[in-house]
Amino acid sequence: MDTTPCICGRLRRTSRALTRLYDEALAPVGLTVTQFSVTRTLSRLDRPTLTELADATAHEKSALWRILQPLVKKGWIDAASPKGERGQRLSVTPSGLEKLNDAMPHWRAAQARVSETLGDREAALIALLREVEAHV
Repeated sequence: MDTTPCICGRLRRTSRALTRLYDEALAPVGLTVTQFSVTRTLSRLDRPTLTELADATAHEKSALWRILQPLVKKGWIDAASPKGERGQRLSVTPSGLEKLNDAMPHWRAAQARVSETLGDREAALIALLREVEAHV
């Protein structure tokens, strides 16, 4: 039996642990880290389509739509079809921006906890993850 550690398995376990940490931190404002990240990315874009947002967040379109639906229902994200255009354009509503602002201190607290754990290795880890993402 091969005892070589599985890089994918290790990254997935680490990702689940980090997701739990950030989800717990963001729970008081009613967001998951996935919803927070997607909304934050959307707030930086100029009314993208679902496909454009999926490309920016590395999500599959149907999975991304499932993430967005509760946020649309709560009025934090607008999904509108402009006249004369096919498809919807997405944007963060004023109440969605307020929700993001409310979430930022909670996100920063989780971020600080992870940064403290990583210490001087944080920048190197981020660079390494970017490199892996770009080459696979």
